[in-house]
Amino acid sequence: MIIKTDQKRHILKTISYRIIQFFVTASIGWILTGNYEFGLGLGLLETIIKSFVYYFHERVWFKYIRFKKKIIKSENLYPKKLGISRNEREKLLKQNSQVIWLTGLSGSGKTTIAEELEKKLLKNGYKTFILDGDNTRFGINADLGFKKWDREENIRRVAEISKLFNDAGYIVLTAFISPYEYSRENARNIIGKNNFKEIYVATSLENCIRRDKKGLYKKAINGKIKNFTGISDPYDIPKNPFLRIDAGKDGSKYLKDNINKIYNSIEPYIKKET
Repeated sequence: MIIKTDQKRHILKTISYRIIQFFVTASIGWILTGNYEFGLGLGLLETIIKSFVYYFHERVWFKYIRFKKKIIKSENLYPKKLGISRNEREKLLKQNSQVIWLTGLSGSGKTTIAEELEKKLLKNGYKTFILDGDNTRFGINADLGFKKWDREENIRRVAEISKLFNDAGYIVLTAFISPYEYSRENARNIIGKNNFKEIYVATSLENCIRRDKKGLYKKAINGKIKNFTGISDPYDIPKNPFLRIDAGKDGSKYLKDNINKIYNSIEPYIKKET
């Protein structure tokens, strides 16, 4: 059986704390009665009972009682304007940097669309970079789970990374479920409203389930995956996306048309006038 890191921590914390408490309780029992056997027995009984209580108390707090964390920036930080401006970098790359933010349910086709769109952009001379949900969670966001705050923090970090690539003059393609309207709006504010193009991949839940090769929806429906968007966690449909597309039942059938539709929509914003 594989024990997760947080569970190991709770088990070790329970054991170490109860060892200390055992000696405290045993000592008190011995001092009050003068009988060290009674003290040891009392300490052992308390240790066994309270170990279970303490462990489950820790697990409940960890899983269900998590206060929303607030990002507090130090008052002693002073962002520095670097020697080479974003405009100069864009001139060098001969393009206007933008963030193309693909949002939609798991299995809607976001990553496939991002990959094919990048190929078309590169073919036409644009410099790009893709940020994908699974890839960032293997690295910079490996410490985040799928509770609401974790999801919000996941998107906040991605938005900050996207902004850095934008400042370097690149066109960024992101493929993230980004289920909450608040998180997407926060990303828009971080990146800059003029540089943020939200594209809603509006593939229906039924089609996402039908196209699910990884079997994630089946696991979520059977309760094996918690906080799964569309099943046990909500998805806020974008109110006013820059563009709305639908991959349909067969993603490959409409893929070329969708790529052309996105490309034609964003080209006026990324093309550098000479």
